[in-house]
Amino acid sequence: MKVTELEITVHPAEPDAPPILALFHAIPGVGSVRVVVRTDDGVSGAAEIGFGRATGRPNSLAAVIEHELKPVVLGTDTAFIRGTHEAMLRETDYCGPTGLALYGISMIDVALWDCIGKAHGVPCWQLWGAVRDRIPAYAMVGWPNYGDEKLQRVCAEAVEHGFRAVKIRGGFPTMEEDVERVKLARKAIGDDTKLMVDGGQNLTVAEAIRRGRALQDLGCYWWEEPIPTHDIDGNVAIAEALDIPLALGENLHGVTDFARHLRCGAVDIVQPNMRRAGGPTTLLQIGTMADAFDRRYASSQADGTVQLNVMACLPNALYLEADVLDPTSLPELTDGHISLPTGPGFDWE
Repeated sequence: MKVTELEITVHPAEPDAPPILALFHAIPGVGSVRVVVRTDDGVSGAAEIGFGRATGRPNSLAAVIEHELKPVVLGTDTAFIRGTHEAMLRETDYCGPTGLALYGISMIDVALWDCIGKAHGVPCWQLWGAVRDRIPAYAMVGWPNYGDEKLQRVCAEAVEHGFRAVKIRGGFPTMEEDVERVKLARKAIGDDTKLMVDGGQNLTVAEAIRRGRALQDLGCYWWEEPIPTHDIDGNVAIAEALDIPLALGENLHGVTDFARHLRCGAVDIVQPNMRRAGGPTTLLQIGTMADAFDRRYASSQADGTVQLNVMACLPNALYLEADVLDPTSLPELTDGHISLPTGPGFDWE
């Protein structure tokens, strides 16, 4: 199948009021970009990426796709997805194939794999070879702007929905605030539900170690991004000093960033974000590479069904991240697990 058309649509959105707050910035939601790839066989595949911040980003991303990536993709054979992926990386290398360029590459990669799955009438996990039929999921529940009562209520709702693990935000101005949030969440979820803490890249190395020791004493399951992710030496120091696993990767770009962290021992649980990683082609590479280093894989955001399809094929897959702000949008959980999608490509069913 040859790609004959690449359609780009920007969907602007009015910012949420009030927005979610992540300590130092707001996440109001500002719209999305959708890409549809069409082929000469009449098969099409789609991908959509939403933005939490910066109202100009959807239009900026659409321009990158239109002017830099679309000319590379038109006329290519969908059977050579990995070759197209490499060609897009080379095309954007002059200005650096990260940032919005990698967002665009990720979207097109999703759409192309979606085409292949639909052409064969099977989910993408069947194309890649699965090792499991369901994935454990955890709920991201504890945003910093939640008061104590709302924090506990949302934590309890996640457990009622069927989650057996939840994550809250830490990295508050004092360690005492972080510890108190953990204790409040623990009261709401009980002793049998795992509790993770996201530091939001807000701390120094020394403070991240100090708080990490407190969190491991409180029985937390992992300590996520307590310092800026690019500080490899700092993350090595944290990983070596603590028993609690260090999780990171949401803000890393492409395979090379993950390779550096894995080689140096700067991460225990890799958390690629589909948009910043480079799409399913790269997610599979990152997951396999992490497995070679005996490290586990957890998604950053659910990313629709893409991460589910990828994680089904990784023996080291640990947890899929989910959001419970709109519980009606979540699939049914069975014993804390989400069953694999059954639809062709990346469709649910």
